[in-house]
Formats: sequence, structure tokens, C-alpha cells
Amino acid sequence: MAETVEGNFTFTVLDDNNSLYIIKGSNPMCLLHFKDIGLYVYASTESIMKNAIRRIGLHKFANERIKTDEGDILCIDRNGNITRSEFEPKIYRSKYGSWYGLDDSPYYDMHEEILLAYCGCYGVDSEDVELLLEYGYTCDEIEEMLMDTNLLHEALRDVKYMCGESLYENCCGGIW
Repeated sequence: MAETVEGNFTFTVLDDNNSLYIIKGSNPMCLLHFKDIGLYVYASTESIMKNAIRRIGLHKFANERIKTDEGDILCIDRNGNITRSEFEPKIYRSKYGSWYGLDDSPYYDMHEEILLAYCGCYGVDSEDVELLLEYGYTCDEIEEMLMDTNLLHEALRDVKYMCGESLYENCCGGIW
């Protein structure tokens, strides 16, 4: 089934036997195992993970990062044992791929779509996120910047400066 999914993704499925399947497409994922307390924790990026485990106090426990690659299917059974299998991901290009000289795709990148939909929760305009994407920042970089507003404002200031005050309205394809 994973080979038929189009777009960027990483998703999980829990079956009737309490086995968790992690299907790793091209979206980022950080998976940690806290062996001493029998816990697996995952998030989209390491920076989000570190922030969350610090806030809930898990940073006090030893953990091991479980490596995942695009095309991995991990199965964590109810006893915490991991088995791996693989699938062949479809080639996907985001709508922002043309900035890098890649072919355009008719499919919209879900990571970008989600980032644009929820950036307002962090007090950031979607137009600013689109500007950063057009300028070449990745979704992962922007997602990390949402956790550090000083870094985000610095990046926006730099991009706007590079576009020049007189070019403000026409910068980066007119996205403002």
C-alpha cells in the first residue's frame, strides 16, 4: 500500500495486536526509544522532539535514536521488538521544486500544505512562510524556525533585505 501513496508522507498504523507500524516516506521523522521505561516516542523533527521531551521531563531518561530511512516500514510489536521491511517510494516533486531546477509536479506537497495551514498558530503569516519556501528554505528548516521566533524573524529580515526595499513588492515572484 505504501508504494501507491503519492506525495510526501510518514504515517503510523496501529493494528488489533497493538503493533505499531511506521511507514517512512520522504517526510522527516525522529524516533527515540527509552529502553529503561519501555517507551517509544516519535515526532516530525528532532528539534520538536527535544523540546517536547524536555517539557514533559523525559530528558532525564537515557534514550536511543532509532535510524529511519525513506522507504522503511518499522513494526514495533506490543513487547517493544522492532522488525523492518522496505517499500519502493514513488518519486515526488513539490511545487517548490522548480526553484531547485526540478520538474514541477501536479501534486501539492502535504508537508508544505500543513505548514502553511498551521503557521498562524505560531503568529506567522502564510505569506511569510511562502516567501521563505520560494527563497529556498525547506519545510524542516521553517518548522524549526517556528519553534524559535527570533530565528524566524531574522531569516525573514535577511530575505527581505536581500530583495531590497525598492523591490519589496516584486521580490521572489511577487509573493508577499
